Amino acid sequence: MNTLLPSYRRILIVCLIAFVAYFSPNVILTKVAISSPALIPDQHMIQEGYVVSKSWNGIRIAKQPISASDKLTNLFTGHTDSIFVEKHPDIGAKPLFHNLKINQKVRIYSDYLQESNPPKTSAYFIEKLS
Repeated sequence: MNTLLPSYRRILIVCLIAFVAYFSPNVILTKVAISSPALIPDQHMIQEGYVVSKSWNGIRIAKQPISASDKLTNLFTGHTDSIFVEKHPDIGAKPLFHNLKINQKVRIYSDYLQESNPPKTSAYFIEKLS
Protein backbone atom coordinates (compact mmCIF):
# COMPACT_ATOMS: atom_id res chain seq x y z
CA MET A 1 0.00 0.00 0.00
CA ASN A 2 2.84 2.41 0.80
CA THR A 3 4.45 1.75 -2.60
CA LEU A 4 1.33 2.94 -4.42
CA LEU A 5 1.28 6.31 -2.72
CA PRO A 6 4.62 7.57 -4.09
CA SER A 7 3.74 6.49 -7.66
CA TYR A 8 0.35 8.17 -7.29
CA ARG A 9 2.10 11.37 -6.24
CA ARG A 10 4.44 11.13 -9.24
CA ILE A 11 1.46 10.86 -11.58
CA LEU A 12 -0.15 13.90 -9.98
CA ILE A 13 3.07 15.90 -10.26
CA VAL A 14 3.50 14.93 -13.93
CA CYS A 15 -0.13 15.90 -14.63
CA LEU A 16 0.37 19.24 -12.88
CA ILE A 17 3.53 19.97 -14.89
CA ALA A 18 1.76 19.06 -18.13
CA PHE A 19 -1.20 21.28 -17.21
CA VAL A 20 1.06 24.26 -16.47
CA ALA A 21 3.10 23.70 -19.64
CA TYR A 22 -0.05 23.52 -21.75
CA PHE A 23 -1.68 26.69 -20.38
CA SER A 24 1.39 28.85 -19.76
CA PRO A 25 1.69 30.13 -23.39
CA ASN A 26 -1.88 31.45 -23.12
CA VAL A 27 -0.91 33.40 -20.00
CA ILE A 28 2.24 34.78 -21.65
CA LEU A 29 0.24 36.03 -24.68
CA THR A 30 -1.87 38.51 -22.73
CA LYS A 31 -0.11 41.61 -24.09
CA VAL A 32 -0.21 40.50 -27.74
CA ALA A 33 -3.15 38.35 -28.71
CA ILE A 34 -1.72 36.29 -31.53
CA SER A 35 1.05 34.37 -33.14
CA SER A 36 4.05 36.19 -34.53
CA PRO A 37 4.53 39.44 -36.44
CA ALA A 38 6.76 37.43 -38.78
CA LEU A 39 3.60 35.99 -40.35
CA ILE A 40 2.50 39.41 -41.58
CA PRO A 41 3.11 39.75 -45.33
CA ASP A 42 4.64 42.87 -46.89
CA GLN A 43 1.28 43.87 -48.37
CA HIS A 44 -1.03 44.29 -45.39
CA MET A 45 -3.48 46.75 -43.90
CA ILE A 46 -3.45 48.17 -40.35
CA GLN A 47 -6.74 49.03 -38.64
CA GLU A 48 -7.25 50.45 -35.16
CA GLY A 49 -10.53 50.32 -33.35
CA TYR A 50 -12.55 49.04 -30.44
CA VAL A 51 -13.90 45.52 -30.13
CA VAL A 52 -17.68 45.99 -30.20
CA SER A 53 -18.72 42.32 -30.43
CA LYS A 54 -17.24 38.83 -30.36
CA SER A 55 -18.39 35.58 -31.88
CA TRP A 56 -16.92 32.10 -32.15
CA ASN A 57 -15.30 32.86 -35.51
CA GLY A 58 -14.33 36.54 -35.24
CA ILE A 59 -14.81 40.01 -33.83
CA ARG A 60 -16.27 43.32 -34.99
CA ILE A 61 -14.26 46.48 -34.55
CA ALA A 62 -15.49 50.08 -34.77
CA LYS A 63 -14.00 53.55 -34.39
CA GLN A 64 -15.89 54.22 -31.13
CA PRO A 65 -16.44 51.96 -28.11
CA ILE A 66 -19.92 50.57 -27.62
CA SER A 67 -22.19 51.98 -24.89
CA ALA A 68 -24.07 49.87 -22.37
CA SER A 69 -27.42 50.39 -24.12
CA ASP A 70 -25.89 49.57 -27.51
CA LYS A 71 -24.56 46.29 -26.12
CA LEU A 72 -28.17 45.13 -25.73
CA THR A 73 -29.37 46.31 -29.13
CA ASN A 74 -26.16 45.08 -30.77
CA LEU A 75 -27.32 41.52 -30.11
CA PHE A 76 -30.23 42.03 -32.49
CA THR A 77 -29.11 44.64 -35.02
CA GLY A 78 -25.31 44.54 -35.22
CA HIS A 79 -23.05 47.56 -34.88
CA THR A 80 -23.16 50.05 -37.73
CA ASP A 81 -19.88 51.21 -39.28
CA SER A 82 -18.02 48.16 -38.04
CA ILE A 83 -15.57 45.75 -39.68
CA PHE A 84 -15.85 42.01 -39.20
CA VAL A 85 -12.43 40.45 -38.53
CA GLU A 86 -11.81 36.73 -38.83
CA LYS A 87 -8.62 34.72 -38.35
CA HIS A 88 -6.43 34.38 -41.43
CA PRO A 89 -6.01 30.74 -42.54
CA ASP A 90 -2.21 31.12 -42.73
CA ILE A 91 -1.82 31.42 -38.95
CA GLY A 92 -3.20 27.93 -38.31
CA ALA A 93 -4.74 26.95 -35.00
CA LYS A 94 -3.11 29.69 -32.91
CA PRO A 95 -5.53 31.59 -30.65
CA LEU A 96 -6.52 35.01 -31.88
CA PHE A 97 -9.63 36.39 -30.21
CA HIS A 98 -9.98 34.61 -26.85
CA ASN A 99 -8.14 37.24 -24.75
CA LEU A 100 -9.97 40.25 -26.20
CA LYS A 101 -12.72 42.06 -24.33
CA ILE A 102 -15.58 44.28 -25.45
CA ASN A 103 -14.52 47.98 -25.74
CA GLN A 104 -10.84 47.05 -25.75
CA LYS A 105 -8.79 49.08 -28.23
CA VAL A 106 -6.82 46.95 -30.69
CA ARG A 107 -4.57 47.30 -33.71
CA ILE A 108 -5.17 44.68 -36.40
CA TYR A 109 -2.70 43.68 -39.10
CA SER A 110 -4.76 42.09 -41.85
CA ASP A 111 -5.52 41.54 -45.51
CA TYR A 112 -7.32 44.28 -47.36
CA LEU A 113 -11.04 44.81 -46.81
CA GLN A 114 -13.50 42.75 -48.80
CA GLU A 115 -16.52 44.59 -50.13
CA SER A 116 -19.45 43.21 -48.22
CA ASN A 117 -21.92 44.37 -45.61
CA PRO A 118 -20.30 44.65 -43.08
CA PRO A 119 -16.80 44.92 -44.57
CA LYS A 120 -14.68 41.85 -43.78
CA THR A 121 -10.99 41.18 -43.40
CA SER A 122 -8.80 38.37 -42.08
CA ALA A 123 -6.22 39.14 -39.41
CA TYR A 124 -2.63 37.94 -39.19
CA PHE A 125 -1.84 39.67 -35.91
CA ILE A 126 -3.77 41.56 -33.22
CA GLU A 127 -2.09 43.93 -30.79
CA LYS A 128 -3.90 45.13 -27.67
CA LEU A 129 -3.63 48.88 -27.19
CA SER A 130 -5.63 49.18 -23.95
